Amino acid sequence: MAQKPTEATMSTAAVSTAGQVGIVEFRAILIVAGVSGSGKTTIATALAQRLGLPFTEGSQLHPPPDIARIHSADPLDDREQWSWLEKIATWIDGRRQLGTGGVITSPALKRSHRDFLTRGRPDVRIVYLHGERALIASRLAAREENSMLASLLDLQLSILEAPEPDEDSILIDVNRPVEDIVAEILLNLTPPVREKPLDVVARDHSERPPPPPVIPCGPQTHPSTGTLAGRGPFIGSDLPLDIEDYALIGDCTTAALVGRNGSIDWLCWPRFDSGALFAALLGNSEHGRWRISPADPRPRTRRAYHDDTLVLETVFDTADGSVALIDFMPIGRGDSSVVRLVKGRAGKVAMQMHLALRFDYGVTVPWVTQLEDGSGVRAIAGANQAVLRSPVPLEGKNFATVAEFDVVEGECIPFVLTRGQSHLPTPPELDWNAALQETESFWRDWSNRCSHLGPWREAVKRSLVTLKALTYAETGGIVAALTTSLPEQLGGKRNWDYRYCWLRDATFTLMALVSAGYRDEAQAWAQWLRRSVAGSPHQLQIMYGLSGERQLIEWEVPWLPGYRGAAPVRIGNAASAQLQLDVYGELIDAIHQGRTLGLAPVGAGWPLQQKLIEHLEQIWEQPDEGIWEVRGGRRHFTFSKVMAWVALDRTVRDAEQFKFSAPLESWRKVRDRMHAMICERGFDTERNTFTQSFGSSELDASLLLVPLVGFLPADDPRVRGTIAAIERELMVDGLVLRYRTESDIDGLAPGEGVFLPCSFWLANNYKLQHRDTEARALFERLLSLRNDVGLLAEEYDPKARRQLGNFPQAFSHLALIGTALSLHDVGPAQRRSQGAKPGS
Repeated sequence: MAQKPTEATMSTAAVSTAGQVGIVEFRAILIVAGVSGSGKTTIATALAQRLGLPFTEGSQLHPPPDIARIHSADPLDDREQWSWLEKIATWIDGRRQLGTGGVITSPALKRSHRDFLTRGRPDVRIVYLHGERALIASRLAAREENSMLASLLDLQLSILEAPEPDEDSILIDVNRPVEDIVAEILLNLTPPVREKPLDVVARDHSERPPPPPVIPCGPQTHPSTGTLAGRGPFIGSDLPLDIEDYALIGDCTTAALVGRNGSIDWLCWPRFDSGALFAALLGNSEHGRWRISPADPRPRTRRAYHDDTLVLETVFDTADGSVALIDFMPIGRGDSSVVRLVKGRAGKVAMQMHLALRFDYGVTVPWVTQLEDGSGVRAIAGANQAVLRSPVPLEGKNFATVAEFDVVEGECIPFVLTRGQSHLPTPPELDWNAALQETESFWRDWSNRCSHLGPWREAVKRSLVTLKALTYAETGGIVAALTTSLPEQLGGKRNWDYRYCWLRDATFTLMALVSAGYRDEAQAWAQWLRRSVAGSPHQLQIMYGLSGERQLIEWEVPWLPGYRGAAPVRIGNAASAQLQLDVYGELIDAIHQGRTLGLAPVGAGWPLQQKLIEHLEQIWEQPDEGIWEVRGGRRHFTFSKVMAWVALDRTVRDAEQFKFSAPLESWRKVRDRMHAMICERGFDTERNTFTQSFGSSELDASLLLVPLVGFLPADDPRVRGTIAAIERELMVDGLVLRYRTESDIDGLAPGEGVFLPCSFWLANNYKLQHRDTEARALFERLLSLRNDVGLLAEEYDPKARRQLGNFPQAFSHLALIGTALSLHDVGPAQRRSQGAKPGS
């Protein structure tokens, strides 16, 4: 029989001999989950007793009125569920801080619930109880108190999402005695422990011992979010992986996406907006990729960034041993390079390398020759040159460069791919070891400048590193995303090129950088803004190229099938020529904030600001395409008018504060008329909510910004009514849609995921309305949607539990940073909303 440990705070370990399990030490936290009637409390109590750990009934963390509702015909809604899950997460974090384990019960019916409770908490494990409905219903019927109606059991079963293999949950059938169930759980928690180190075994040996634990090489003091188990079929597929299965490396001129399978499937060279050298992300391996991986087709995989850097380490665990793949791009070099280091961790692992170079978005096959010194190969096509150097013998096969090699424990094999111009000499050989140290030092030094000390510091730092990686160092411009044409709906046509710099991100970017301690980057961004928009005000665009380029002509790539068939693939962006009134407000608010924060001389930009206002006075009553860049025709979008008001409001404030010569009386009248018109024509008095456009009945999540930009106070009844309407009509699984695409407002077929920045905006509203518990719960939920290395795309599909849209998305990470700061009372929500008055 299992022996109870003498202390409840000992660490996890176990010994298994002759079928007996001895629980030596245990610190992990177990969440016993399942529908009501599955026996959670009974099993969790017995399990806690066997492990010598404290037990908590999760339902007791509800407020008393909610406990009664759990067993009634009035179930908790999504917001109440997430508020409760936050309390469970707080309990878990409390046990972790104490260094003690524990057992707690929770239904955790949805994948999103379980992800929220376990993401970033490697010592937390789900024990999931399941059984036949008839058995569970009979147990409920036998209860003397708090018996549940059959209809509510059916409700729970209808929303139930059983754990998938990648969740690493312990699945337990409850149609057995409790002691048998507990014994099975203990067996799953306590695998046999080897008594001596693993010997290296030949690859053709028929019986192999299990591999040793995989520990990523290099400093790993603060991994971003932990590890993720292998997903099997996706690893060996020729198609691109799930969007969240990619990680980012970059050098602040361009960046690459590295899959969990060791394949670089996206890289534009030499700039973010250049033609892609690797475009398998939008097709398959024939469109360009660079994969290094074990010959074993189904390795277990984990990965993390080295501390707060952009140096990525992927560890493959095979039957023969384990190997680490370290990927990075050196900073500040004349020729951009991708460095890939294959480092043996244990045993002897057979490896494969496949390099398919395809310039011009996956269509141009280069001419490849051996370097004269035999150190690698040189590929040329037109103006492009790429050089691969490695001590491993390389050979050509089917228009690709391939290699097969073994790596043993302690060995490190480098592969360095360097870009150059074909008319210039071959780029010199790179000292990869020095480059690794310099790259890690650069990112660590940069990350350590973060001044935010709030509870989500690590998440904020990872998002800041991501923003830095999306920055074009030469000009200070920040691209909206690394990619083009990743779909907003799987298989859909909402596919756009986001490798440009949007004015809409201006104020959020400026304030996030300043608030987190990065004034130099904020100044560079502000200078990029002023240079890019300089010129005639009527030619103001919503987006520009990395250096302020204006011709972003959109075209479709006929030879790329799109991400898993989601066509078309678009290069350029026709929305750059749209009229979007909201960008006037964003631009002028950014100038205003930069002025008040001392990022530029007080008078800098004032003449341009005056001209912009003169032009805005002439056009603000026109319809426009709006914040969402719709292609279904112009309308009088309410948020566009609100941001036009912001432009006038900030300009009036600047003139008043800094004593600028200005027609203040005239401007104040225009500002007040704007405010009155918006409140009259953009507000539905019967439904007590602002609407998407004047005279429309549709809602729009952009209206969540009404209090955040200071148009009305957060406690104004109209704001409260709008938030309540959005909660009723635009929320799916506790997250916020931009708008209902079925309305045909955007001229496209309906269907997309929830837009992640909108949910962050809702959390900010909760904070401003002093709904702190809801704000924190929603923010924590959003954090749980990040992938295993802390990255977010633009959207999320709650049903498929997949990230959607271009990746990684600057707007999502800006919203994360801003919300974390705002929940700490030092963010953009507090600063931009200052001075809001009830108005008309």
